[in-house]
Amino acid sequence: MLLENVIMFSKVASQKSISKVAAANHISQPALSQQMQRLEEELGTKLFVRSNRGIELTEAGHIMQRYAVFFEKNYENLKEEIENLSSCNITFRIAASPVVCNYALPCNLYKMNKQFPDCAFSMVDERSAEVIQQVQNGQVDIGFIVGRSEAEGVVETPAFSDRIYLIANSTTQLPEIKDIQDIMKLPLLMLNNSFSSYRLVRDYLRQEGIEPEMLNVSSTLNSTEAIKSAVSAGYGVAFLPYMAVKKELYTKEFKIVEIPDFDLNYEIYSIYSENREDRGNTINEIIHYMVTTVNKNIC
Repeated sequence: MLLENVIMFSKVASQKSISKVAAANHISQPALSQQMQRLEEELGTKLFVRSNRGIELTEAGHIMQRYAVFFEKNYENLKEEIENLSSCNITFRIAASPVVCNYALPCNLYKMNKQFPDCAFSMVDERSAEVIQQVQNGQVDIGFIVGRSEAEGVVETPAFSDRIYLIANSTTQLPEIKDIQDIMKLPLLMLNNSFSSYRLVRDYLRQEGIEPEMLNVSSTLNSTEAIKSAVSAGYGVAFLPYMAVKKELYTKEFKIVEIPDFDLNYEIYSIYSENREDRGNTINEIIHYMVTTVNKNIC
């Protein structure tokens, strides 16, 4: 199976269009169609069908797409390690949930570069479920997730704690919150349900008798930065992790909306494969260093 065909299939599956992928990659549409046909012939099954909405994946196509992403990621890792050979001996890979990756770990990366100057470090943000899968598949050396996973084949260690607050623009005038039920009157900005932060807030509010549909959600957005921008513009209030807004709280751009008896703390866990023998001493040293120092080097 040619890796090029697998990568091109992944692009076609994502774009749902052979013509768009062909144009973007400077190849002819018939040539790309032939590549896809050869892939189907090799696998002995149809991977997609054409419809008035473009390309639609078959059941086999969805399976192929899942593995194509895995192949492509490993190929990118291979190229990165080869490129790094001239300047360092090892590439150490980290995957973390978006808030942890973007707001907590950059300072850890700086410390690790100082501690292990001959190594290259790569960090990506992924949903916690993806982080677990990448650790299990050996695609990354260490991961950071929200809450425990109890996944097979991984070692979990508490990394640090954080807390979720209700945040507003400092100039926004809000009614006094006398009870958690009063938040149902506020215009809420929410992350979508694929985020751990959303699920933590949802589960906490359910314990207080508040279902998601009872909230006055003015917008649902797909990134913490988008939520922060909307809060900054005064479009509403949002439940956000402290690590994501501590700079804005310090500069008084944001304020915490006090809710009586509201207490939503959560744990971040580091995870790594329990099968470490084949990773080499340096990788294991870096894992040990990061696990034991991460809570001291949070940005």
